[in-house]
Amino acid sequence: FNDDVSAGSRKFHIQTATLVDDGMIRTEVFEKGRLLYVEHHRYERRNPDQAKGPEERLRHLVDQFHQSVIEEIDCLFEMSERIFEEDIASAHEKIGLVFLYSHIFDKAENHFQRAIELEAKRYSSYVYLARCCFLQKRYNQAYEIVTDIIKQDIKYPDIYNMMGLVLMEKGRSRKSLQFFREAIKHNSTYIEAYFNFAEAILRHIKALIAERKEEEIKKSLTFLRIILKKIINHGDAEDRKQSQLVGKLMSKLDLGKALAQLNEYREHNFIRQTPPEIAGYKFYLRLLYSEEEMSTEALETYEEKISEALQKNPSYPDLWQYLALIHLMQCRHYFLKGLDNFRDATRINPHFDRAVKNLRLVENDGREFLALIKTIV
Repeated sequence: FNDDVSAGSRKFHIQTATLVDDGMIRTEVFEKGRLLYVEHHRYERRNPDQAKGPEERLRHLVDQFHQSVIEEIDCLFEMSERIFEEDIASAHEKIGLVFLYSHIFDKAENHFQRAIELEAKRYSSYVYLARCCFLQKRYNQAYEIVTDIIKQDIKYPDIYNMMGLVLMEKGRSRKSLQFFREAIKHNSTYIEAYFNFAEAILRHIKALIAERKEEEIKKSLTFLRIILKKIINHGDAEDRKQSQLVGKLMSKLDLGKALAQLNEYREHNFIRQTPPEIAGYKFYLRLLYSEEEMSTEALETYEEKISEALQKNPSYPDLWQYLALIHLMQCRHYFLKGLDNFRDATRINPHFDRAVKNLRLVENDGREFLALIKTIV
């Protein structure tokens, strides 16, 4: 499936296809030929309860997912306009993050800047604004943003981590070490900072080798092993595996391969990885700011994404809250469907006493149920 979508003055190209061997639907979103982001959706390759043939069923699923991405892009720009009509910093930050991880950087910057204008001490928005510049390789601007906050002596680990990243990309690995150290000092389980720290040490070691500073090399190698052990202590199974792999490469003195391995892992798991809460923000913003009620298909898509995020990150209370809201909205959809089904039954057979009785019960007693859901949602 291929479609061109207009959102205000902007045009996007949406392309959806199946990866049959993986049981996956893949949608790519482009703007002016540049790939912005990719969405994936798993599907069951066999469904014995489905009356449709497998090809027709798959085509329906692909079209459904394709349309849900188009619908989401339309809503995103519509919500952006609505949020700019309000002075709520948290809403600007949330939609800014959605734009940031959709790689629509100009819109992300606008919302982060507005969040900062509304709440000058909202330090998370400064970090996100700096990350927005960082991802566009505008390192000098990112440096200026973070420097202004550090001068205020704010003890916020993400700020120090961001400064370390910027300095490392500017070729100042040795200087970056003190900022990664500071980030970990304020959050001893900050896995991303540990991986960044490890790469900065490795880059520094390579510079020391070129300068033949043997004593400093030994100290740095010892320190790197300590950081790798910290990753094993605080990271998940994938992090531990990566730390052990880098450790083995270090023991073989294959610094180049160890550095490449670390860099690839960081890029994939931290720099370019979409945080789990973004799926929740997309749903919640649509709930609050979109004029269109979410379809059953849209709710199913958000349910799947948030459930998947919770499998990997079960300690995110906001995600559980969003999932609860989705389930309540699905209850409402099924309740209204059931109401229509009773009406169909009584229309076909007005003397169907049980259906007539159930319809009355649902119409009368169901109002409180619907009112409760509406209040919560």
